[in-house]
Amino acid sequence: MGFILILSTGFVAEAQVVVDIFGPAIPRFPICVFPFKAHGSDATQSSQEAMRIITQDLRISGFFEVLDHSKAISDPFRQGFEPKDVDFDAIKLLGADIVVGGKMEVEGGGLRWEARLYDLPQRRMVFGKIYRGSASDLALMVHKFMDEIIKYYTGEPGIFQTKIAFISNRSGVKELYVMDADGENPRQLTQDKNLVLSPKWSPDGREIAFISYVGAGAHLFSLELNGMRRRVISARENMNGPGAWSPDGKRICTTLSIQGNPELYLLDTSGNILQRLTQYPGIDVSPSWSPDGRSVAFVSDRAGGPQIFILDVASGQVRRLTFEGRYNTEPAWSPRGDRIAFSALVNGAHKICSIRPDGRDLVQLTDGPGSDNSPSWSPDGRYLAFSSTRAGGSQIFIMLFNGQNPVQITRMPGEQSLPSWSPWMTEK
Repeated sequence: MGFILILSTGFVAEAQVVVDIFGPAIPRFPICVFPFKAHGSDATQSSQEAMRIITQDLRISGFFEVLDHSKAISDPFRQGFEPKDVDFDAIKLLGADIVVGGKMEVEGGGLRWEARLYDLPQRRMVFGKIYRGSASDLALMVHKFMDEIIKYYTGEPGIFQTKIAFISNRSGVKELYVMDADGENPRQLTQDKNLVLSPKWSPDGREIAFISYVGAGAHLFSLELNGMRRRVISARENMNGPGAWSPDGKRICTTLSIQGNPELYLLDTSGNILQRLTQYPGIDVSPSWSPDGRSVAFVSDRAGGPQIFILDVASGQVRRLTFEGRYNTEPAWSPRGDRIAFSALVNGAHKICSIRPDGRDLVQLTDGPGSDNSPSWSPDGRYLAFSSTRAGGSQIFIMLFNGQNPVQITRMPGEQSLPSWSPWMTEK
């Protein structure tokens, strides 16, 4: 059954609350989600699953304080879901400003989910939507509703309809996987039975470039997600490094060692060399484009240990970005253009840091046990995905851009690493 979204009631634009989540203090709205009313075992199971996913997404978002619905003195929706029928007095002692309620039904072999958002202080419904789809669409239904909630309170949609590519060794070898932004629905994409590394999304979200050691060596491939067609981008002798797509999707920056030294090159999307970017007797790797496509951040050992540098693509001029610490790698340029995240060796363990592109305002974002690696920005620049060993083996975490609210999103067997956040997968 295909997925259908029906608008039930629209936004109340004149009363919309929009906050600046990039300000000095990120607000946390107190919210209470009540179980969605259901009839029949199938609907009840789907209702419980929707409740689990939306609660999980609210906590991951970092903008909400999720309150315990069981502490309400009674069910506020026992008379119905229209504002005149809702017993707001039953929940006013919880301290919630926002309330979510609704119902789940089995309809024609699929699901019909009615979800509503209420403003408790003003005792009104903010908006309500009806979603229809198969049981397998349930997570997408919840993600859509969750993104609408975030859009209402922040002015920008949430990230829960995006994807994260990553590497997992749950099968015994490192293969490429993709999952929802909250860790739901992990899916294995490669069956190379060999080492796969460094996934990078194309700007249109249709392809993922990656390194695979299948065959004679480390080659750069691309996988088209629609049809799962795979093609070789570079299978040159010696080193074929990870590939970073330019923001316009027309070029790929990668590391090649065709002349002995690992240098940065520009390729077209077919793998033809367009330009050699660096010429230095050292190692230049890990490119990351600026959002305007004019610059590339990369790692080089030209200063001794690995440090991050910025290359102006048009002029070829290179300047050093990081000076603090001896080991700084894995740069990731924010889609907003204002920060570059990277992995730094701090007191013997890797931590995620960020810095302005002009070298000012270096901030350490992660701390505590274990090592944190491979930062990757969400397409709105609000979040960073990264891998961490803080809970034991390597797993994927998400945190806000300022390091607040780190949440583990993978709990798969084996180790999960090298996350790469997709661009927007749907219209914003």
